[in-house]
Amino acid sequence: MKPYSLEQIRILEEKMNTYEIWVFVLVLFVAILLLIVVMQRLALAKFKSSEFIKIKPNTKWKSNDSVELVNETPDIVDMNTITQTPVHMEQIVSGKDLPEPGTIFKFFVPSDGKRKIEIGQREGSVITRSSEIVDHHLTLEITPLDQSNLECLSYQIEFRREGKILVQYPNQPDFLEMEIREMILISTSPLLEDVRTLPSVSVNTPIRFRLGGKLSLDGKFKTGYLEFHLYTKDILERTSEGTKRTEKEFYLKLYKIFPGYDTAMQSRDGIVPMLARFGGRV
Repeated sequence: MKPYSLEQIRILEEKMNTYEIWVFVLVLFVAILLLIVVMQRLALAKFKSSEFIKIKPNTKWKSNDSVELVNETPDIVDMNTITQTPVHMEQIVSGKDLPEPGTIFKFFVPSDGKRKIEIGQREGSVITRSSEIVDHHLTLEITPLDQSNLECLSYQIEFRREGKILVQYPNQPDFLEMEIREMILISTSPLLEDVRTLPSVSVNTPIRFRLGGKLSLDGKFKTGYLEFHLYTKDILERTSEGTKRTEKEFYLKLYKIFPGYDTAMQSRDGIVPMLARFGGRV
């Protein structure tokens, strides 16, 4: 067997080095392709799993749970057909994804049942995505009373809170801190003793709620708040006896966000703080 010369050995070593370089390049190329495929699949899965749907005015969408927004000023959202789904994922929100002052949510209460309304951060009938709000911050449970009355239906409303709330009832001069649980009646005649009874709660004399975070010693919110107004409108509904009775539709209006959302400082899961303010409390 004839031995290899030094020149042949050198040529073989160069070829081996070249083959090693090509193998390394090919392996690196395949790894990059695999990484791209994995990232695309993750992005696609995240997109498909997103259940956060933003419905704009002038848009009509109907399915098994029909939603219909009418182009009015202000916008009125019919909450009787909307089911809110909690959102717990990393996402970025913009101004159009946040509730706007002037938006009105409409609720119908069946005469033979009750209705629960919740304002929360990421869950509830009204989702705020505000860092000043907690889930179940304010819960309203509306129950019809005196159903034997064929002329006018009365209502009991129980308010429960998980966060800080200031409330101002009609004819009350100032906002006061709300108790953990409060109850009122909307009725033309007192039905329960020791329960605040209001003959009506109109758009001009609503119940005002300010929802926020920490309160200072003088009863003001330190950072900011969202103000909601609760009021009713009379409607005529036919009873089981065939007569028409005065019942009520309930409206919850987002009246004010003070001082406003700071979307540039939102968290990774889309929770937005209030704008920074200089000097003093809200």
